[in-house]
Amino acid sequence: MKASDPTDRRRLWLSGALALLLFAAMAIHSAPLSPSIPVIQFTYGEAAFKAVLAQWGPIGVERFRSHFFIDFPFLTSYAVFGYLLARHAVPADKPNNTARTFLTWALPLAAVLDAGENLLHLRFIADGANPMAGAYLLAGVVATGKWALIAAFIIGFFYARRR
Repeated sequence: MKASDPTDRRRLWLSGALALLLFAAMAIHSAPLSPSIPVIQFTYGEAAFKAVLAQWGPIGVERFRSHFFIDFPFLTSYAVFGYLLARHAVPADKPNNTARTFLTWALPLAAVLDAGENLLHLRFIADGANPMAGAYLLAGVVATGKWALIAAFIIGFFYARRR
């Protein structure tokens, strides 16, 4: 992607604006939940997951379920934004461009993990759910991987921009 291409720059700004708008909507929608959603993402067992649900109560669990209507479009938008940002902002002309390749795919991969985590969480809160052994651990590990990729993208982006 060339920095001077107005169409590519417009796509970058639009995808970023959409991701920001969806994030704000999700944050506002989920604000009443205490503890917040990231707490449930870092549970690695059924007891811990259900303890958070118990703190939320039935209304909070329904709010959690409904937040996925925002979260799925959000994860798609941040994947597109991360891909475009890395392609736009990190020079492609370096001899060993491992950083650019990693940054290009970090947020799309995080979004894939996020979608998998969401599907697991939806399964856990479904009526009559009986998740397989290890599913809660899997959801926690997947969420940890997602957050690690997001953090690595942010750190790597600023590192690549400084070089």
